[in-house]
Formats: sequence, C-alpha cells, structure tokens
Amino acid sequence: MLERDWSAIYRRVKSKPIFMKEGRPSSASFKDSKGVSVDRDGSREICSIIADEERLHSLYTNGLSDVEIRERGEELKAIIQLTDSQCDSVEACVVPDPINGENEYHALLQKSETEIQLSKSQAKTLAKLATVIKNYA
Repeated sequence: MLERDWSAIYRRVKSKPIFMKEGRPSSASFKDSKGVSVDRDGSREICSIIADEERLHSLYTNGLSDVEIRERGEELKAIIQLTDSQCDSVEACVVPDPINGENEYHALLQKSETEIQLSKSQAKTLAKLATVIKNYA
C-alpha cells in the first residue's frame, strides 16, 4: 500500500459542458484512461491550494488567446475537493506523480494501485461526493 502524505485532493474542472452539470462536477470529470490528474493538499492552507491551482491553469493555457481557451472548453470552471475517506469509500488510489519543476503535489487518482482508469461506479460516486471549493461561473 502507498504511503499517504495527503488528507485531501483537488482537481481543476474545465468549462467543457460534459465536466459540470447544474453546478456540480459530473462523472466525466473523473474519467481518464491515463489516470485522473489531481493535486494532494500537502498540508497547505486552502488559499495556497487555490492560488496554486490557478497558477497551474494559467501555465497550461499559456499561449492560447481568451477566444481559443473559450472555444476549446479550457476555461477554469471550478476547483473541487475530495477527502481521503471519500477516496477510500470507493477504494480509489492516489498515486503521487510530481511534475519536476512545475508541481510537486501532482498525483493520479486511479481505480487501484495496479489499474488506472476509474470504474463508472467510482467516477459517479466521486462526482456526488466532491465539494466545489471555488466556482468560476
């Protein structure tokens, strides 16, 4: 079992319509065949986490015009949070995956330690459990 150095994880939700439904993240926000990109809290204060998520969003959309960002559905729509107990409740696994020089808190949310893509059931439950900590709508 992986050593846990987090108590909550955070995910940026983009403006593609499939990612948010009625102000809540949809299960599509938790579907990725390469693992769901999240950030561990790393004992940081919530204001620092939000600022870092905004910095990362700007970094990854750098070079795109506002129109391109909007057309591609890359606008930042929300930042959501899941706790360790919520991830445990669906037996999801958080695998540290730091990005050298960019994001030491990066991790992948996976079905298990050995299987990457979350099941439909896991994704659906996590979408229901997630808390929107900042909404950009």
